[in-house]
Amino acid sequence: MKKVFAVSVVLLLSLLWAVGCTSNTQPQQSPQNTATMQEEGEELMVTLYYADSELMGLVTEEREITVPQGEEAILLAVRELTKEPQEPDSVVLMPLETEVLWVDAAENIITINFNENIRDNFYGGSSSEALLVASIVNTVTGFDGYQDYKVRFLINGEPFDSIGGHLSAEELFERQQ
Repeated sequence: MKKVFAVSVVLLLSLLWAVGCTSNTQPQQSPQNTATMQEEGEELMVTLYYADSELMGLVTEEREITVPQGEEAILLAVRELTKEPQEPDSVVLMPLETEVLWVDAAENIITINFNENIRDNFYGGSSSEALLVASIVNTVTGFDGYQDYKVRFLINGEPFDSIGGHLSAEELFERQQ
């Protein structure tokens, strides 16, 4: 039964991703984020992934962020996804009041720990959930050296079932092309 459910989830995610891919999706060779740790107050250009205004695919947005010494650029990039995009035809996918508590990268897995609002304040359907996951995953795996990493989500340091009930958050997510 678990195998049937897992296969169904994978097929649903693949179908949702294929349907969501339009000419507005990311280019094949998108700009890559360049570092995870920076010197004090150093500016870093990052590539963020938002949804297009019709929620049919992802669009990229370049943004310069200041990375204080000792801070993780990946963490700050995910926090940027909670802010409104600068492009008028893009929309934020992150649910209201979502906080990114910490990020850890080890053994080819990037673990992102959110507060409960990523799940409790999620308002979308299956395609919005797939876009949200892809937005986060593509942003963090856009950093040099992290393209082949998989991404795990936690809430308050604990595994959880799903953000919106359509995709299993117990799985590791891979970068979408």
